[in-house]
Amino acid sequence: MAEHRQLNIYLLRHGECEGGEIIRGRSDVALSDEGKAQMWRSWRAISSALEQLPSPPESLTLLSSPAQRCQAFAAELKADMPDYFPAPLQQHDWLWELDFGDWDGMKVASVYQQHSEAAEAFWRDPVANTPPGGESLPAFRSRVLDGWQTMVQRWLAREANSSEGSGLQDSGSKGSGSSASADAAMILTHSGVIRLLLAEILLPGQMPPAAVFNALELPYAAWVRITLYASRDASGESGQEWQCFSKLHWPQ
Repeated sequence: MAEHRQLNIYLLRHGECEGGEIIRGRSDVALSDEGKAQMWRSWRAISSALEQLPSPPESLTLLSSPAQRCQAFAAELKADMPDYFPAPLQQHDWLWELDFGDWDGMKVASVYQQHSEAAEAFWRDPVANTPPGGESLPAFRSRVLDGWQTMVQRWLAREANSSEGSGLQDSGSKGSGSSASADAAMILTHSGVIRLLLAEILLPGQMPPAAVFNALELPYAAWVRITLYASRDASGESGQEWQCFSKLHWPQ
């Protein structure tokens, strides 16, 4: 007998931040007033999209980068809608933005003035060029994808007919000879993290091309839905991993 699961995961980028045109990365800055308004608008759009699902969830799991530009809004949202977000807010280090090293916190114009050759090389091909003292794209990719895959497998490992302590809701059984459930979650994170996940869905197992980082517009408070279809042989060995196929719903 096969088990089937479906996860709807909403990725939400943080809104505009205080500090102007700086390279934020690991710099922990707050949202501006406009940034907060952007995120509320995006949340309302996500909420509307959730209502259009064939089996709208009764609650959501909420995850966030530890950066205050993400987790402060997540905490506010959870406090405003405790019944819709009943589980504790989860914060994960793998959701942090790329570490820009020596450039972190600098104004973009200053980086180009003081590190012109290195800056040009990075923005032209960030996969092959690492900011001084920063995190390489291969290391960043490994961090994000390892965290993502661990998270997905842990969710899927839960019993299909139980969401105790998870905040993930089941939709019941479908079909003959199989069990099925539908789960939903929202993750507040950063542009770089979202780009890596989009690239992995479109080009699985491949290092993303430079265009994913320098040619794809992903504005403040942009959001995207990823649907994961997962299955495994229920009669298989204990601890068997789920096999997943992902569908990307283009960013909003």
